[in-house]
Amino acid sequence: MFSEISKIPVFKGFKTSEIIQLLSTTHYQIHSYEAESIIAYTNDKCENLYLLLEGSIRGEMYNYTGKNIVLNEVHAPDSFAEAFLFANNNKLLINIVANTEVKVLVIYKEDFLQLLNKNPKILYNYLNITSNRFVIVTEKIKFLMIRTIKGKLANYILDLEKKNKDKINFKLGKTHEELAALFGITRPALTRNLLKIKNDGLLEIKNKEIKIIDREKLIQLL
Repeated sequence: MFSEISKIPVFKGFKTSEIIQLLSTTHYQIHSYEAESIIAYTNDKCENLYLLLEGSIRGEMYNYTGKNIVLNEVHAPDSFAEAFLFANNNKLLINIVANTEVKVLVIYKEDFLQLLNKNPKILYNYLNITSNRFVIVTEKIKFLMIRTIKGKLANYILDLEKKNKDKINFKLGKTHEELAALFGITRPALTRNLLKIKNDGLLEIKNKEIKIIDREKLIQLL
């Protein structure tokens, strides 16, 4: 367990033996959840630091029509909901749901505060994590401002191209159902628009891999 904790960004730079020593004087609990279990609900107060030891989770919310929108996913080893911990209004704005079977280590707020006060390295790591989360949220807002489904697809595919800069062909990375949840649309609407972009000659889709054919026209969809 402690070797996994050493891989979590908040404990970056610490040896396993150092983490064992740190947690020996810290109150914590370990919880296990089945796939699709709700770990925390919208409006729950965030009063603990959550360390994801095994599995993956997602943050999602529902709009007024009951359609769910996936805001982010976190895969072990990592932490989640850190930005809410010391907020004046520390109520969660999303449901936190287990994608798979997960194991979570929970450190109480006051104990974590003591760790921050005693360890500048942990404090730096924590500030770095919350800053990076803010960047991700900003990128998500930018993405949600794209009004059309084609535009969202174009943005997603162009981002994939950046991540696979040495490859001509690359995988979509998510199933149509997962992408639909990410975009806040139905799966048929996503598939229909993806095929339209392909039929317009902007993409080539073969063996579940994508190749950008007309990049300029793809950019114009944004």
